[in-house]
Amino acid sequence: MPVIALTGATGFIGRATLARLLASSNPARIRALVRDPDRLTVDHPKLEHVVGDLADRAALQRLVDGADAVVHLAGAIAGSRQRDFERANLDGTALLADAIADRAPGAHALLVSSLAATRPELSWYTASKAGAERAWRERLPGSSTVLRPPAVYGPDDPALADFWRMLARGWLIRLGPATARFSLVHVDDVGAAIERLLYRGPSTAPFALAGPQPDGGWTWSEVARLAATVRGGRIRTLAIPGPALRTAGRLALAANRLRGRAALLSPGKVRELRHVDWVCDNLALSAHLDWRPHRRLDEALESLPGWTRA
Repeated sequence: MPVIALTGATGFIGRATLARLLASSNPARIRALVRDPDRLTVDHPKLEHVVGDLADRAALQRLVDGADAVVHLAGAIAGSRQRDFERANLDGTALLADAIADRAPGAHALLVSSLAATRPELSWYTASKAGAERAWRERLPGSSTVLRPPAVYGPDDPALADFWRMLARGWLIRLGPATARFSLVHVDDVGAAIERLLYRGPSTAPFALAGPQPDGGWTWSEVARLAATVRGGRIRTLAIPGPALRTAGRLALAANRLRGRAALLSPGKVRELRHVDWVCDNLALSAHLDWRPHRRLDEALESLPGWTRA
């Protein structure tokens, strides 16, 4: 039975991907890298684990040894210094790629990156994702694929839970300019795309991944209109001014540095939030897979935190 090695299996996207791979009609054993085995809440005969992290060279080699495919999902989304992001997203990716080249040459290596990698100038995070893609390609020429989802949403994501709860109560918290446009994709569609890509050959060009969206992507006002229809009531918009958000980013970064914690909000994250164009399409991916994401936001809203089905 083929072996699929997986990092990030206990994260938001990782949990959905792991569940999909275990339920797949394509028989394969899943070998997951975990810091704490107790966080793997799934007990399945096709699932095994390797204890370690992205800084553990020996664990990475055990993870990928003889694997037929590798899915790399793990990484850092918070940090108080540039090095915090580089350590996980850049160095960890490079170490994993080296392990694949050494212990699983020829394995299909799928890096789940981010649309953020297309804007490396915005933040430490976006620069680290762009660097990770370069390291992946350079170390695994001819056997790798890169997938770039935009903002990923779903019922189990703690990062956007408060946003969906406020929207369910009739308030849209707008963090970016009114003119901003963006893409979204449901976590189920990300898992489906990963599964399909694994059973296709490598690709030299990265693939973007967007869920069903209006022409030109979503705007804040379009999300509000859709939510009002689903909710059956008015949605009010609370716009957070740019200067206030930038001040909050500087204060949050300073406070977390003093406490020795990783900062979710920082000046770089504010630049990401206020960037006006986070739109992508599925043209290349659909041509490669003969498939497109199908989970619509209006149908998914009632499964998100704060929403209830009638």
